[in-house]
Formats: sequence, C-alpha cells, structure tokens
Amino acid sequence: MTGRRMALALVLVFLTASLLMTKLVDVQVVRASELQGESEAIRTTSETIWASRGSIVDSFGNDLALDVDRYDVSADPSVSGDFRRAGETLSLEVALSEIADITGANADEMLFAIRKDPEARFTYLVKGVSPEVHLALRELGIPWLQMDLVRERTYPFGPVAGNITGMLGTDQPLAGVELDWDDCLAADNGVATYQRGADGVRLPGTTETVVDPVHGGDVVLTIDSDLQWYVLQQLAEHGSRLGAEHGSAMVVRVSDGHILAAADWPTFDPNDFAQTPTSNTGARVFSSPYEPGSIMKAIGVAMLIDGGYTYAEEKIVAPGIFRLYDDRYIKNYSVAQDTQLTTAGVLYTSSNTGLSVLSSRMPRATATSYFQKFGFGSATGVDFLGESNGRLKTGDGLDIVSRYTQFFGQGISVTAAQMAGSFQTLANGGLRVPLRLVEGCVSNAGVLVENPVQEPIQVVSQSASDQVIRSLETIVAQGPLRNVLGIPGYRVAAKTGTAEIANSQGYGAERVISLAGMAPAENPEYVVLVSFYKPQTSRVSTAAAPAFHDLMSHVLKHYRVAPSSEPAVLPPVTW
Repeated sequence: MTGRRMALALVLVFLTASLLMTKLVDVQVVRASELQGESEAIRTTSETIWASRGSIVDSFGNDLALDVDRYDVSADPSVSGDFRRAGETLSLEVALSEIADITGANADEMLFAIRKDPEARFTYLVKGVSPEVHLALRELGIPWLQMDLVRERTYPFGPVAGNITGMLGTDQPLAGVELDWDDCLAADNGVATYQRGADGVRLPGTTETVVDPVHGGDVVLTIDSDLQWYVLQQLAEHGSRLGAEHGSAMVVRVSDGHILAAADWPTFDPNDFAQTPTSNTGARVFSSPYEPGSIMKAIGVAMLIDGGYTYAEEKIVAPGIFRLYDDRYIKNYSVAQDTQLTTAGVLYTSSNTGLSVLSSRMPRATATSYFQKFGFGSATGVDFLGESNGRLKTGDGLDIVSRYTQFFGQGISVTAAQMAGSFQTLANGGLRVPLRLVEGCVSNAGVLVENPVQEPIQVVSQSASDQVIRSLETIVAQGPLRNVLGIPGYRVAAKTGTAEIANSQGYGAERVISLAGMAPAENPEYVVLVSFYKPQTSRVSTAAAPAFHDLMSHVLKHYRVAPSSEPAVLPPVTW
C-alpha cells in the first residue's frame, strides 16, 4: 500500500513538473518575444526632446528673443506616497511641503492634484520652473517626482524691440519677425523613449532617442538695441510732454540703408502681451500711414531741381494765395501776402504757395514717376509683415488739388519707414538704397544665409540732393529753431512738418507733427525722423524739435561721428 502511494505521488510530481516545464518553455521560448514586447509596452513611455527655437539678435549679437530652459514638474499619482531617504521614512505631505518651499507652489493644491484620481498615471504639480529650481528639486531625491525639460520664449529687452520682434503665442508666432521669419526660426522637437518600473520611476540606462531634435536658426537684425532703447525712452518722454496719442521714430544709416532703430510709443512687452490693446502690438513705423506735411517739401524741391524746373538760388514770388479755380485755393500757414523768396527760401519758410508755383511747372505724370522712384505708394525694401504701401494718387485719381498738395505732404499718405527712406535718398547723393532690417538667417550649422539685397536706384542727381541739403541747413543754422535744433560742432540739415488729419467731414483740428533730418550735412551719415500723432499741448511742428535734437545728438555721440570740418555755404532765402 505504501509502495502504491509512493508511485502515485511520484506520478503526480512528474505530471506537475511536466506541466510547469511546458509552461516555462512556452513562456521563455515559444512566446518569449511576444511576452517581452507586451511587458516593454507596459513599462515603456515616451517623452519630448525639446528643440530650441532660433534667437532673434541685434547687429551686435544681443538676444532680442530666445528660448530658455524651463522644467515642468509632475508626478504619477498611482505610485506617489511615502518614501525613504537617508534611512528615514518621509510622508507624501512632507514631500509636497518641501516642493512648495522650493517652487513657491501651494502644497495643498498639489496634494489635491495627486489624490483626486489615485489611479491616474500623470498629473502636473508645477510648470515652468527655472534650471536652478530644477537642480534643487533633484537634490530632494523624491523617487516619484518627474521633471521634463521644456522651452520658454523670452524677450530680454522687454518692450524695447517688441514692435519689431513680435511675439510667440502658445504654439505659434503671432506677429513681427517671429512670424515673418518663422521658416528660419522654427524648431522640430525630437522624441525619446524610456522604461519605468512598477513604482513609476524611470529605469536607469533605458532612455533611447527615437527622433533627433532639430534646432531653429537665428535671425540677425540691423537694429542696435542700445540705440533702440534710447529712442524709445525719448519718444515716451517727449510724447507724454506733448500729450500725443502715439509717436514713432527711426534712425537710418545713410550708406547702406540699415535701420538702426525703429521705435513706436506706446508699445508692448512681448513677455506679457495678453492685456495690451491691439493697437499697440504692431509696428506703426511700417503699418500706419499718415499725411506727413511739410517734411515732404524737401522731396518735392529735389524732384523739381533734378527735373530742371528750378535751382536753389532761383528768385520767385510766393503769392499770399495760390488760386486753383473759382473758390479753391492754396494758402500758407501764417503768411498772407506775396513774398520774394528763392527756391531755398521756399523750404526755409515752408511756403505752400511758393512750392505750388514751382510744382506747376512739372507735368503730373513726371511728378508721379518721381514720387514712385522715391518709394512712395509701395512697401519699402524691408517688406515688413503687414507693411502698408501708403497712398499715392496717380493717373485719373490725381485731382487738381492733390496734384499740388502732394508736393507739401497733404493728399498723400506715407509710413515713417517710407519717409525715412526718402531722406536717406537725399542724404546719399540721390541714390536710394532700399531700407534693410534683416541681415539674414544663421542656420543651426552656423552658416549665414543673407537676406537678398535690392539694387540701389538713382532717384535724383548729386547736384539736386546737395542743393536741397544746403537749403535745409538754412532752417537749422538761421531759422527760429536754430537754438533748439543746432548741435555744437556739427552741421545739421532738417525739415519740420505739420499735417492736418482728415476725418469724415474733411480736415479737422488734430495734427501730425514731424521732423526729419540728417547729419553731418556736408557728408551725411545718419538720418533721424520723429513724428507725434495728435499732440495736445502744442500742435505745430516746432514742438517736435526737442525730440529730434535729443535723438540726433545721441546718434552722433553714440557712433562717435567726427565734427564738421568745413563751414556751410548757404544759399540766400530771400531777394
């Protein structure tokens, strides 16, 4: 009986062992690959390898926009709980309190996030902590704490260049260079996988890159960020003093048309633009045309001299009233009687009627052609996103009134960029070099792909531009603003402008005041233009003179321009 029992026991043991062996073979051999794959699928998770969006830099390499490292802190609620550190057990509540002390987050809110769904595998605790905070959290040694690298867009100069850089939204560029040059700046994130244990902790040595990240290229601007900052400060100071609705200013290097500063006030901070009025989030220097007023007279006289219709010393009589027909006429701002002026004197006194006498000599089609060659009626070479063409009346749309008033800045609308570009042309011997804001894109391989350079255009002759510049010097050297506009040691040529603002009933009481000029006048290196829209404390162009003086003085000092070495030979203004 004992033997039979022993035999039965042995049979049962043998059968059990056979079944176990069969199962073991099935698991380890037959289905090994399948089960291993299923196991890895359960334990394997993926993460984003963040690529950096390219930076926007100024002409000196200073970052105007760049990506910075930030970390999102998260946890796996299904495994978050007590843990041991240095032989001591720490509770979930203590761990969250330590995290709160470092990050400034609310410990109770983090505890709620973990406990609201204990079966969840993921919940955010804190987003966007700095690298320093990330290191401090790592030193806590909390096993279930996860920290993932993300990229955050930041603008170190804040509102200084916001009108130019534009801004980045949650997942896409929204304006400015950020949007217009997105093909250069854009980055492609990579993907990595890793395995984690039953406790949710990443297993060392299991991270594997699946898709490599591709970083974006850098966009190089012509902007000088230090100068841009100064220009914006002056706009804010003088604009506030005038009670203006807004103001704009540009500084252009004459030799190559590089825009060194292009500021708008009020502007916005691209780091925090959610509450900013939409009207302040663009670049008015490119997108907001206005009637420029008398600063256009410098362009009109250059056209007339180049066309052979006058010269700086020509003697004319500027009538008190220049009658067009019946009850339509052109008059001056303050002078009501006939005045004996030279063509230079027309600019010096800013005579509407004197310029009308001269412009009547030029055929309409010829005048239109000159305006177009100066760049009016079309976007500048910058071709900034959302840039306006302004408005130049041509052909059948050019009525008899506008045919004259366009010469002195009414009936024509321009942007600050177009106006600054026209003065660059005068300052450059009549050679128009298209304005330039973007040098090009530096690829992530470090190669600069230059932004194509447009060909210069000879708009008027050297002689015509020289005569106009000498005429503009009379305004600074001899005019009523000489004590405001004059810069000791330098010859400056400039023109003021006051333009009426049209409304639904015609022209109203509101004004745009401007001042544009160049220095040193004998060999101009820089052009400065400043304008204020709807000033309240003073509505005449002379009120813009202090701002122009401060800007031009700073430019000459900032770039260490040598003082003028030869005296001016100025044309007569009356006879």
